[in-house]
Amino acid sequence: MTDQPPQRLLETPSWLLTQIAAGAGRRSREVFDSLGAGRYHYAILCAVEEFGPCSQAEIGRRLRMDRKDVAQRVVELEGEGCVERSSDPADPRRKLVRLTTRGAGRLDEIHARLTAAQEELVEPLTAEQRAGLIAALQKILGR
Repeated sequence: MTDQPPQRLLETPSWLLTQIAAGAGRRSREVFDSLGAGRYHYAILCAVEEFGPCSQAEIGRRLRMDRKDVAQRVVELEGEGCVERSSDPADPRRKLVRLTTRGAGRLDEIHARLTAAQEELVEPLTAEQRAGLIAALQKILGR
């Protein structure tokens, strides 16, 4: 008896992606848990770093996150000193989220640990295959 799944499943992209996502999720959770962070914290820090000061609504749209989840995580990040919110000069009713120096350091720390975990995930692949995998996944995602 072997642990090999049925061949039909091994030829089904959705099944393969689900299996890989489960393993990747476990690795990511271990990293986030060890750092006292979460995937939404990381995603928000990434967005604010790359796109500069932006509203919570914009963060939600870019990350495909629910507005309530964004708001809650921004409050948590603000409490840790990783982001700050201030009024938008163009529209004082709107708050812009900015990355702080502490937040940039936190982002670098999470990114380094997460990158190491991702390297373990794709270890069986060559550098060219890794680049191809990322390109294929981005294409499927619609980027």
